Formats: sequence, structure tokens, C-alpha cells
Amino acid sequence: MASSAARDGSSLIGADGRVRNDPAAVALIHHRARAEAALRGLADLRVFGAEWGSSGLHFAGRWTASGAEVILKVGVSPPQRWWTEKISEEDPGLAPTLFASGSQLGDVELGWILTERLPGGLHAGWDGVEFGMLMAAGARFQRFARHHPTGPHSVTAAADVADWIRSAMVRGAPGPAASLLDSLDHDWGFVRDVCPPEICHGDLHMANVLSRTPAPHLSDAVLIDFEPSFMPWAFEAAYCQILNSDPARVGWHGLVPLMAERRAALGLPTVGSEADLKRVEAITLGWYALRMWSILGPDTDPSWRSPAVWRAATERYVTQAATGASLEYKDFWWAQRDSNP
Repeated sequence: MASSAARDGSSLIGADGRVRNDPAAVALIHHRARAEAALRGLADLRVFGAEWGSSGLHFAGRWTASGAEVILKVGVSPPQRWWTEKISEEDPGLAPTLFASGSQLGDVELGWILTERLPGGLHAGWDGVEFGMLMAAGARFQRFARHHPTGPHSVTAAADVADWIRSAMVRGAPGPAASLLDSLDHDWGFVRDVCPPEICHGDLHMANVLSRTPAPHLSDAVLIDFEPSFMPWAFEAAYCQILNSDPARVGWHGLVPLMAERRAALGLPTVGSEADLKRVEAITLGWYALRMWSILGPDTDPSWRSPAVWRAATERYVTQAATGASLEYKDFWWAQRDSNP
């Protein structure tokens, strides 16, 4: 059975497109890792249930040459590996230290990276400082990517946004979603003109960022799981805000202007006027609220967001994008929360 799997790398990939996490697959990865020349200094390998970076399969281990605790991630896409390697060469402080990487384990075609194991991610309870750290890291990647315009990346276009909106409408999205579809050409042209697309991290959120030191001794954030996409930089911040729009959390809002500040600090261009920035913020938050609704629908995981708060948040974002209303976060959902416990 193992020899058959060794001949066919696809046998390690499950129906969801991820590396399988079952005894047979884990045993095969162990076997292939021990045979890989670049990984012969790896000891104490064991499956590691990472709370961050859910793509791929993670193993914790020890690098015998230095005694360092490491993470072996198996199932790394070619673009993600390319950017991880390039950052390691040119801006190593932006990502965990890379010890080794490859496109195969033995004769199985399967991308992998071996990196330092860091204490953990950025967490709530840091008075919102964590959002500034994340936006700064995202802006730093955008600056880095400007030096590699031909690096592998996807493109997020107006047609993608249209698909998000249509899919969200099919799933009964609240708010005037149809209006955002009607105005998409105009809104896309405006966002593109004042916030020109560039290569961004592509999946910037709290599960894809780590810190070398725990609070209160904060350090620069480091990024993982690069999935670069060519898109307006405001998309990065809007996506992160939608994932964290929880009235119980500090610092979750205003992430588009916060990223603009972090970009300006690095000498990167931002949106020219405050009015344009507010409009870009409203439009992109509306689009990403509908994107997430198209994925999740009305029945969210209550441990992430109660369905009542999720619906109220989505309706507010979509309405503000459609009407051009000012984004006011004070008491954003308290009335809805109180009436829909």
C-alpha cells in the first residue's frame, strides 16, 4: 500500500485538495522526509495541529544542527514556496526563518518548507495593537512584491467581485446587494483609479501572521501562507476587517485607513484624499462582506460570530457601500445584538 502511494503523489491529497491527515498518509510523509537529503537533520517529527496556516499539513520537530524547534509544512503550493524562498533571501525578517524547502519528498511531487517554530500568533487582548502590526506586515509585503512583478500570483478582477455578489444573492444576502452589482463597473473603475492594483499577500488575516515575542514585548509581525494576488491594496484590509467585525473585540475597524497609514510610513502611495479613501473603504467592505456571505451563508459557526451579528454586520456593510453613507462604527450593531440575542 505504501509503495503504491509512493508512486502516486496524488494519493496523499484528499477530496478537499489538502494533504490527507490520516495514519497512512502521515506514515508515508515520515518515510519520505527521512529519505530527503535536505531533511536528514530533522528529529522528533510529529503532526502539529497549527491554529494558524490551515493549508497543508504541519509537523513539529527539532533541527539537530542547532537544536531549534521547527515546523515542516507539507503541501505547499508552488507560488507560496516561491515567495517564501524569495523573502528568505531578500527580506528574512518578514517571514519565519527558512531552513530548507523543496518541491518533492522522495519521488512524490509535494511541495514543502521547513521553518523556525515561533511562539504564536497575534491575539485579542492587545488593545488593538495587533491590527496595526498586521497591516504593517501586509504593507511591507506589498513593498517587497513591487520588486518582483513577475513573481507567481493570481489576479482579482471585477468579474470575480461580480461572482461574489451573485453567489451571495443566491444565498439570500441581506442589504441591497443587487445595487452593488448594478454599480460594479462604475465602482470598480473608481477603486482601480484611486487605489491601483498591485501584488498583495492575498490572504491577510490573523491566522496567517505570527510574532517572535509574546505580549507585552511585541516585535514586528511575520507572515506565512503567501497566496499573492494582483488587486487594489485596500482589498487586503477590507478582507481582514470583515473577518474580525466583532463588537467585543478592540481595534477591528478602520483597517483600510490604517493600512493607508502603514503604507505611507513605508513610502508607498495611498489614496489621494480622505473622501476618496472613505469611499474606497465603504465599497471594498461591502464587496468583501458579500464574498464571505457567498462562502458562509447565514448560518455561521457561532464560535466565530453569532448568526444575528453576522447578518447585521453584512447588511450594514452592503448598505453603506450602496448608499455612500458614512462609516460610523460607534454602536455599530448594539441595537441588532440586543434585539437578536
